[in-house]
Amino acid sequence: MKQKLKVILLDFIYFLLFAIILILIKIKLGKILINLKSYGAGLNTFTNQNVQEVQNLLSQLNSIAINAFIFLFIIIPLISFILYVLFQGLTFKKEKFSFKRFILISLFPFIALILTLFTLNVYSLILFIITGYIVFISYFYDLKKINLAYKKFYKLFPMYLLYLFLPFLIIGFFYLAYTRIPISFDFIYIILFGIFFSILFSLYKIYLIKKLN
Repeated sequence: MKQKLKVILLDFIYFLLFAIILILIKIKLGKILINLKSYGAGLNTFTNQNVQEVQNLLSQLNSIAINAFIFLFIIIPLISFILYVLFQGLTFKKEKFSFKRFILISLFPFIALILTLFTLNVYSLILFIITGYIVFISYFYDLKKINLAYKKFYKLFPMYLLYLFLPFLIIGFFYLAYTRIPISFDFIYIILFGIFFSILFSLYKIYLIKKLN
């Protein structure tokens, strides 16, 4: 029972923190866009005589672009991966568990997911699904049994799709609740749905650990 509560709590905190990250990204991007618009409007007011002012403004625009790049492509992915490894790794922790192994095998689908989100490329999405499926097998089976990925594909792939779908649904509920706060009190029901599916995901993971190990 203690193990179940531990998994449920860790998963809930993870999904909540991830939703908060998405909210912070939205706020940060909003500020960046406002700055870019204000500087863009400033460029239109300059004449040929204001060369130095234009250069200063372009330098500031370049600084904003670099900061946005670092924030979106380095800081956010790094924080997201650390959160995933820390919270999700602890839910899998058992006798022969290795954080180093968990980090290494989780890195490949994570990179593929980042590429998919930033490029919106179908090939990156396919790569994410394939690497994610192999890693899913690695979470629950020893690497020596990796051949089960195709031997029991008919059984394991649908399990993987559900395992993959639920986190996106949960984070989506928590993020949607934030957007509804200024509009309506229905955000409370949305949060409850998020909590319900978070618990469901945790119980499903516990079921998979017992059934597939």
